[in-house]
Amino acid sequence: MISPNFEKIQKYLEKYFDQMIVEDLRLIKKEKHNFRFSYPYILLSCTGIDFLGGLEHGFNNNSSVRFQWFVREWMGKINPLYKEESLAYLIYDTWRSGISHQAGLKKGFESSSHMYSKDKHLHYIVDNNRIYIHALQFADDFIEAQQLYIENINDKALDAQYIDSLWTNLSNMINGTNTKRDIYFEELRSLLRLKNLVFSASSTTQTSSSTSTSSNTSPSGKDTITSLPNDDYFSTVSAAPDESDLDPK
Repeated sequence: MISPNFEKIQKYLEKYFDQMIVEDLRLIKKEKHNFRFSYPYILLSCTGIDFLGGLEHGFNNNSSVRFQWFVREWMGKINPLYKEESLAYLIYDTWRSGISHQAGLKKGFESSSHMYSKDKHLHYIVDNNRIYIHALQFADDFIEAQQLYIENINDKALDAQYIDSLWTNLSNMINGTNTKRDIYFEELRSLLRLKNLVFSASSTTQTSSSTSTSSNTSPSGKDTITSLPNDDYFSTVSAAPDESDLDPK
């Protein structure tokens, strides 16, 4: 018998994880010839790795442990190098934490999305004693690995004990409390109301997101709508769900 929590997990993965993390990667990859950067690809991929590791092992556990587990176990199915303990640790410490906390890769690595071909990903550069990260290849590897992991969850739909353990981890993340955060949220919400910095989502026309820097300003000077280069992009709201959002309709 399939656990009722299986559908909730599926809904979260489809609506929140895929649309807010994986789809962002896919969108910027479409513009890879215009977006010749590296860190956004690495950061989004590492965010996804962190989440999937937490889904499997819990979000209160050491982030390094759950992160490295996903790299070795699932990205290792894409490229055997990821199974190496040294690489899994360095992706966490030097890529993820370096960019997040120090605004750059730590010593020993360099990255780009176009400087060298994809087949040079995770190759040692003898000229400068660095290891090369092809940011697009890393993103591709992550996208493929997360697909395999989610397929694995689907294959285990009848394993109620496993599915319920994933749901416990996910629901604990969704419903986690933080007294200081809750107090500050209420303070900020009250301040915004006091300053009349409010709007109703149901009465506001949704505008498409954009990669373009051009904008059109209304005569009142209050509303700025960013234009799109084409019609292939659609706005997706990114926000944490309430558990009730995942209930079967």
